[in-house]
Amino acid sequence: MSSQSSIRSRYFQSLLTSTALISASTVSSGVSAQEPVQQANQGRALEEIVVRGVARKFRPEEQNSATGLNMALIDTPQSVTVITPEMMNTINAKSAYEATDMVPGVQRSGFGFGFEQIVMRGIFNGTHRVNNILLGNDLTSIDSYAAERLEIVRGPATVLYGVTGSFGGEINSILKKPLRTPRAEVGVEFGSYDTQNYSVDFGGPLNDAGTVSGRLVAKYGEYDLPLDIDGEDFPNYQFMVMGSVAWDITPMTTLRVTHFHQERNMDPWDGGALVENPDGTLAMPDTDPEQWYFSHPDQSKETLDMQFGIIELEHQLASGWNSTTQLAWNKYDEDLSYFYPFGPFGAYSLGDDEIYIYTYDVERDGEELTLRQSLGGDFDLFDKNHEFFLAVEYSDNQEPDRFQLLNSAFQGFGTIDMYGDGYDGQPRFADGSEFNPIAGNREEIFGVRQVLLDETEDLLLSAQVLLNPTERLQLMLGVLYQKNNSSTTVPINSGVVNNPPEVTRVGFEEEVYRFGATYDIVDNLGFIDDARVYYSYSEGFEPQTFNDADGNTVSAPQQMEQHEIGLKTEMFDGAVATSLALYDYEITNIQVSSAFLGSFGGFGSTVLEGLQEATGFEAEIIGEILPGWNVSANYAWSDIDIVDPNSGSAPPRTTPEHSGAIITTYEFLEGSMAGLRIGATLKISGDYSFIDGPTNVGRFGALEDGAHERVDLHASYAPRSGRLENFEFYANFNNVFDEDILVAKQGNPGYGIMFIDQQRMTVGMRYIFE
Repeated sequence: MSSQSSIRSRYFQSLLTSTALISASTVSSGVSAQEPVQQANQGRALEEIVVRGVARKFRPEEQNSATGLNMALIDTPQSVTVITPEMMNTINAKSAYEATDMVPGVQRSGFGFGFEQIVMRGIFNGTHRVNNILLGNDLTSIDSYAAERLEIVRGPATVLYGVTGSFGGEINSILKKPLRTPRAEVGVEFGSYDTQNYSVDFGGPLNDAGTVSGRLVAKYGEYDLPLDIDGEDFPNYQFMVMGSVAWDITPMTTLRVTHFHQERNMDPWDGGALVENPDGTLAMPDTDPEQWYFSHPDQSKETLDMQFGIIELEHQLASGWNSTTQLAWNKYDEDLSYFYPFGPFGAYSLGDDEIYIYTYDVERDGEELTLRQSLGGDFDLFDKNHEFFLAVEYSDNQEPDRFQLLNSAFQGFGTIDMYGDGYDGQPRFADGSEFNPIAGNREEIFGVRQVLLDETEDLLLSAQVLLNPTERLQLMLGVLYQKNNSSTTVPINSGVVNNPPEVTRVGFEEEVYRFGATYDIVDNLGFIDDARVYYSYSEGFEPQTFNDADGNTVSAPQQMEQHEIGLKTEMFDGAVATSLALYDYEITNIQVSSAFLGSFGGFGSTVLEGLQEATGFEAEIIGEILPGWNVSANYAWSDIDIVDPNSGSAPPRTTPEHSGAIITTYEFLEGSMAGLRIGATLKISGDYSFIDGPTNVGRFGALEDGAHERVDLHASYAPRSGRLENFEFYANFNNVFDEDILVAKQGNPGYGIMFIDQQRMTVGMRYIFE
């Protein structure tokens, strides 16, 4: 049995009722349709009705990223969090990376090397989807201003999408669509660290018949790094533009064309290192986050240009089935160069506050074409109505994805306070010598260390079916077949030109399955509208190559199995939703060195004896608790270990055992303060590991630290009437108590320890024409 198809707002119903009664009491209106109403109310006085506004709400309702089926969240036998623009606006999140506080079991882990580091259920997630299509790069998520909503699947969705590079989950941005009624929005924002953002979003019909509509969304922003170094600026900018046109060819057929372009120019600001104590243990750096910098401000830069286009043809057949054809092209180009620290501080017989400083230069670029065809709808079987979803996808990179790394070069010994109180505008090494930018072409000076050219051809077939054997029971079955052929060409390795180039070809064919069951246990019991329990079993795989004991390159995938049980509810006429999930997964066939396993295998050979095991619990509640009071709250408990037979087990980086957040707002719905909304965020995290994997733990020792409590404040005002009726004013104060929050970006104590969520303030304004 399907859930309610829409949220029935009690307040909207009250508004309609009061409007009807007020109209009925207006004798002089002259509208004949009022007469029966007036007669029905003769002989009794009308009660005074207080008309309230309708609050801006957090709660979403549907998803399709987890199953391909357009299922209500309560029907979906998997953990899914949907983040609406209203939620992102409340916390001023500019991307999926900044919205992770709203998702249980998901953590931020810094953004160096040009990557936005997101860890989901203890697994690094570097992939992003747009309208279900996998982007060809894993460098960054798209600006949320271009998105209609974010759908975040927790746990594997391999049976729907195939190999994604992460078992932890999927991040899918659903783009804004052309508007069939005119609407325009402009916005400005200013804040800490010289932040300024300008945005515009407008669209509407493009012909008199209204069959062609369009939309243009653009945003430009400038900002400095959250650093306070005398005499130095760290200017960055990001620009995004998206144009979309839709043509309703028939009432049942729509063609939509979208082009998206996003570019940024920024200092990659890559963090530092841990500190080695005299006894050999590791410790957190005791330093000012605003001076935690180890590059050169005049020569530390990253440029990223990414764009994609999607042609989508949606058609509803006479049977009611929906067909969607997508042709997507995406391209990216990144250049990155800076200086980076290597430690830990005080290690390798260095001074207590000293580390090495090296150069680092990378180029990445690629271009990919994807064709995806899906078909879904209802069908009848044994006098029951069921649903299916079929998809076929083919992707091929138009040119080999290219990765180039220059030779690193030692520059000098840095100190933990290179840009501290004694900074005079000239960075200096530990010996007092000047730390200057490198003059000339860095590729010519250092030479190329490595070039990788990757070519990939991929085919997948996915089938999902939702069966309704009884009134209360739903069964979901899924299967995926994927065939992949790829080759990696290495023309340069370790600074040596390979002639002929070294080529590794890998191919695989895999089938994976999943099963889900949802049972309706409660219908309309008091304030509980609906309650469902569910179970799901999911499989996943990740291709990998390794060298066996004979030095041969062998291909064998990592394998994953996950079991999850949960409970989902809807309450108070659909105004509030909750979910509980208990999961257990195991990833096997992880590569480990064979050198210590009974002394077998040649030098550099590996075996598939590593594994990752996890048990976790996640809870969330979202909705309008009382009129005007919205809450989004979550909690996650994680017990995750990476096991290496050589060196034991260790937890993954930046994955606390306990974490949670609550985002709450209250909006005044009547009176002179109607439209004013105030709120706060409380983010709580326990300690987490800064050392990733048993090998590093065995070498450096374990370090678990970083517990924190972060408080943010939010406010907005959208007047309900008057000359400012179309305006919305907002302000955000992040990290009110200036908590120092450190994360492990790589899980190696030698580099990549990063401060995040520094204290900042922003104020802004939006104006909407409708």
